[in-house]
Amino acid sequence: MSSAQIPVTIVTPSGRITGVRRDGLSYFHSLRFCDIPSVFSPARPLDRTLDQDGRTPQPDEVALSITAPDNAADCPVVVYIHGGSFESGTHEDDRVPGTVTARKGIIHVRVGYRVGLAGFARFADDEADRYRGIDDCVLALEWLHDNIESFGGDKTNITLVGQSAGAAISLWLARRDHYRGAFRRVLALSPAYPRDTFEHRVAGLRSCLSVPIERSALESLSPEALEKGYTKFRKKHRYDLALGPAPMQASELADIPIVVSSTRDEFYDLPAAKRIDNMAFGKVICNYLSQHFGFPHGRYAQWRQLAQYVDPDRLMGRMIGDSLVRRWTAQVASGAPGPTWMMEFTRKLQPAVHCDELYPLFGTDCELNEWLCHFATTGEPGFPRYGSDHLVLEFDLDTEDQRITYATLDYVAAAFYEED
Repeated sequence: MSSAQIPVTIVTPSGRITGVRRDGLSYFHSLRFCDIPSVFSPARPLDRTLDQDGRTPQPDEVALSITAPDNAADCPVVVYIHGGSFESGTHEDDRVPGTVTARKGIIHVRVGYRVGLAGFARFADDEADRYRGIDDCVLALEWLHDNIESFGGDKTNITLVGQSAGAAISLWLARRDHYRGAFRRVLALSPAYPRDTFEHRVAGLRSCLSVPIERSALESLSPEALEKGYTKFRKKHRYDLALGPAPMQASELADIPIVVSSTRDEFYDLPAAKRIDNMAFGKVICNYLSQHFGFPHGRYAQWRQLAQYVDPDRLMGRMIGDSLVRRWTAQVASGAPGPTWMMEFTRKLQPAVHCDELYPLFGTDCELNEWLCHFATTGEPGFPRYGSDHLVLEFDLDTEDQRITYATLDYVAAAFYEED
């Protein structure tokens, strides 16, 4: 171990935890916060003290990692839940290392959870609207409530941040039937949900796996058989999320502050979208495929007319982004019971696509990172609420220019939600 990296041990209610101190920050990697009896079993809280060595990242584990300033005391806490289509991702996501925010006095926590079938397949005896992957996050938040003060964090000032599938989980944790005050506010970056429930897809999954969708049956399959069957199932939902919590209803959220965002051009860079948009008959193909994108009957034509006005050359890319992400951004901003704010990330030099906001938010000392630290510290977004006039903060990721605009997603809301 180099002289610049020094072991540091703290005592928590859950046990002694050893990490490393480097350049004024302390890092605690891959800390266990629950027991998982088997792959498809519900997780359980740790029922014992457990000394942990957090000096080495273990990205494949269901765990959490903490980055904290040295000698931290009563610091605000940001808890980040990663994305990955509910199929991949890790608590050691290197796109959001936490070093920049920690240097500004924010404790940064990255939470992992079970993905794929282990986290989001549902069984007949599962409680309604519960998913093992999301309940893993519930236990992580409970562990943090019990232990974060030992790292110098203020357990009464936790901001939950998620991106993509992680934003969907963050909002699901903010539902009234889940929310228990473990965090004070949510920043949901490009929330993405499947367009249908697991119950409506279970027959297809059963066909692909060739076993009943029961805990014992799935645990009897080899990892290779599970992966092969799931890959087959995934292909049936090419332009959708195959797994994940559904249906999303903003009216079911608790009355807490929520900032929700999207990038303007979410999935323009998908190869399939580019191919179709560059075809001579691309618009005809979009019309044919639109039945798979969740539009209410007769609404695709309405959406296409307005989307073509926004961007006539990237119809397929926009349809994927609007149906997977931006419709949910619009629903949360308009329909959540509590105060909401909307942000739209743009780029002057190229399309602003999915995940483009992560580096400016977490990876570098810039205006957007300053905004995140202010929001996590004070709870004040610093721009007008969404409200009845649908005001939106537009933020250019290339220039850092900001302006207040309005109604940027009204055409999406009209296509997916509003009554004729």
